[in-house]
Parts: sequence; C-alpha cells; structure tokens
Amino acid sequence: MAGSQTDISASLDDLDWGERARTGVVFHRQSARLNANPNGGDANTDGIDDSPTNSFRDTAVGCHEKILLPQSTHSLLFTENVFSLPFGFAVFVLLVSFWCLGLALWDNLSGGGPGNPLNVPVNVSHQVRAAQYLSILIALIMEEEVPTSTYLLRMIPRSSVERLGLSYAKFVISAISRLSVGYLFLLNVFLVVVQSDRVLDIFYDMLALNFVALVDDIAFKLAKYDVLGKHLRNASS
Repeated sequence: MAGSQTDISASLDDLDWGERARTGVVFHRQSARLNANPNGGDANTDGIDDSPTNSFRDTAVGCHEKILLPQSTHSLLFTENVFSLPFGFAVFVLLVSFWCLGLALWDNLSGGGPGNPLNVPVNVSHQVRAAQYLSILIALIMEEEVPTSTYLLRMIPRSSVERLGLSYAKFVISAISRLSVGYLFLLNVFLVVVQSDRVLDIFYDMLALNFVALVDDIAFKLAKYDVLGKHLRNASS
C-alpha cells in the first residue's frame, strides 16, 4: 500500500463496513499501522508479516479487526425489530436487572441514620478492612459492562450501523443500558463493602450482585441453547 500516513488515515473513514449473516452482526474495522523495522533493511510492502515474531515494518499496513457483538440480550436490543419477541425478551431481562439492582440499592441506602447515612460500621477488624480493599479490586476486574459498552461505542462507527439498515439510536440505547447496569452494580458493591463488618458477608454479597449483573448473559445462553423456543434461538444463533 503506497502513500503517506496522512493519506492513509484520511481514507480509513470510508473503509469501515459491516456484514449481517444468520449468525448475527459482525463489524470490521480497517485501521492503518505505520511500523518501523527494528532490524533495518527494506520495507515489506506486501502487507504480510513474514517473520515468526511480531516484528515491525516501515510501511503502512491496512489491518482488519473483526468486532463481534457480545453474546448478551443487550445486543438483541440493537439487532432485533422493536415489535419482535427477541426484542421484548431483551427488554424484560433488562428490566429484571434494573429491578434487582435497584432493590438492592434501596435496601443499602435505607439502613442509615443521622450522622451515618450509609450505615458504615465503626472499629472493624483489620481482616475486614483488608477484605474491603480486596473486594473493590475484584469488583473492578469482574465488571465488564462498562468497558464493553465504551469499546463498542468507540469502535463501531455510525456509517457501519446504518449501512446494515439498523438504527444507530438503538445501538446507542443498547450501550447506555449496558453502562447503566454496570454502574449500578459498582455502586451496590461499594455500599455492600463499606457496610459489611464480616469478611464472608462481603464476598457473599459480591457474588450475589455479580449474578444479578450476569442475568443478561445467562438469558442469552438459555435462548441460544434452544431452551426458550426457536424464535429466541434463531435471534441468538
């Protein structure tokens, strides 16, 4: 591929596309790499990495990155028709997630009093304090809704969505709903951690909240395994 880096970068906006098959929606994003050969020598201009390692070349190479939608009912909010059964199923699962996390948040916020609105215990043991810090770290590692949503919004352009005949507004709403579930999970985890005075209570409550946050993934797998009928199986296959 000839041309300067500026020319290649300017033409990349026209090289994003998507393809829709029976198995769902797959997006491809073509990007440019400007690499330099650390060992010197001539540039490899055929676009193929001939070396057994990840060596760099002093040529701009077009790279295709396949972006698969996550296997989650949040994806059905984007790919399915509003009046279809799969879309209604995805909305139901989303409402269940919001309902469970909302009830947990309400319960966590209702136990406080004057001077201690979050009901934070005092003089907890060093073991509990260590478990609190550790559980926050674990929660940040486990939580995948927020990074997944931001990744999809950043990597899938509007042109690719509209080229498939899909609504970009539905795509954004799907990502926002995923973000909301993720932030509700993190908020509940924070409240559970600061309110607990026993180590096991911290980890038990975290596991329960994580299960609620994964309801969309579990529901999607049940649909994919033909547990919930052929319409949902076809939508999730």
